[in-house]
Amino acid sequence: MELTYKRCQIKDIPTLREVAYDAFRTTFSTILNPEQMDYMLEKMYGKTVLTNDISNEHQLFYLAYKAEQICGYISITTPEHFIKERVENGNANNGSPANIEVIRESTRPVYMMHKLYLCPSMKGLGLGRLLWQKAVDIITELSQGIPSLMILQVNRRNQAVDFYKHLGMRCIAKQDFVLEHGFEMNDCVMAIDING
Repeated sequence: MELTYKRCQIKDIPTLREVAYDAFRTTFSTILNPEQMDYMLEKMYGKTVLTNDISNEHQLFYLAYKAEQICGYISITTPEHFIKERVENGNANNGSPANIEVIRESTRPVYMMHKLYLCPSMKGLGLGRLLWQKAVDIITELSQGIPSLMILQVNRRNQAVDFYKHLGMRCIAKQDFVLEHGFEMNDCVMAIDING
């Protein structure tokens, strides 16, 4: 099965939001309370946030299509963004991936697969593996052969932890952030080597 990919532009934000909201609500309905879910959706997928991320290339977003039908998307954050964010925000424990110890202390470039979201109707078709492999391929190209690390943060109660382990990723750290309103992020930081 083949998927096609499109690099996102500002005009694609409504599609990104639709996929994100459907996937996030389906995934986290048993993990987060409704108030935290609404807060997280706006914090990560508000129009202003996505406009800023895309226009400043904070994250590289790619929509995935099966034939002509949208099936999900991935987003990748580059090492340059983490460096810039640390300079701008210091070491505040504000949920920023730039403050994850493995990113701060790595001697290799660290890329983050920031998101891998699959439309709920597309689950069970093997598409999640294809999206993950596309992220690996993009990072392999961006890193130009330099040994690098691909990481992601996933909620420790999310079933996706097992999916990523099956793909060869390992949990290298637990990361807890306290956000506004006392909301918490309790994540597993997972990693895989790129280019050896």
